[in-house]
Amino acid sequence: MPFTQDMRRDVDRIRDYLYGGGYPDPVANATQLSFLFFFYLIEGIDRDNALTAKARKAKYEPIFEGVWELKNTRNAQTEGETTIPRERFRWSHWARGMSGEPLVRFVRDEVFPFFAEVAERSAMNFMEGARLGVDDPVVLAQVLTLIDGLRLDRADADVKGDLFEHILKQIKTAGELGQFRTPRHVIRPSCA
Repeated sequence: MPFTQDMRRDVDRIRDYLYGGGYPDPVANATQLSFLFFFYLIEGIDRDNALTAKARKAKYEPIFEGVWELKNTRNAQTEGETTIPRERFRWSHWARGMSGEPLVRFVRDEVFPFFAEVAERSAMNFMEGARLGVDDPVVLAQVLTLIDGLRLDRADADVKGDLFEHILKQIKTAGELGQFRTPRHVIRPSCA
């Protein structure tokens, strides 16, 4: 499956939705999309790794097995619960099954820390200092729906590479067009 014009338009729709939703910084948006794409893709990667290990009769510890100590007890499904199954960190659970403020709270307080812990155990900690930057429930839910619609789990490595190159080109173009936003505190310094 090639990186088609339709996919390109869908990615542009995601970026337009972020911009229109009050998130104009193209670099921050590219970073957030990268994290969200990873959260989407890791479910399939983990499943494939488990199947490969099973076929080779090798030991493999799936990242979605076991329990997670909640960082925010408001994310508990039942009162008094302090842990949840790691299974809840699958994209198919939270991105397709949650909405509104509970979605934002869960992604911010649990999903990002969960994957930061996973990344700490990898060769390169790409999640260090990562946090959710899209805190509007409507915008986040729409972005997740649009990402889900890309069906990146069916794409090969070349398509995923083309996708990221497209996002990076948009950052470059935004800079050339002057679309980076100057922070308000720089434009209007406070009077002392």
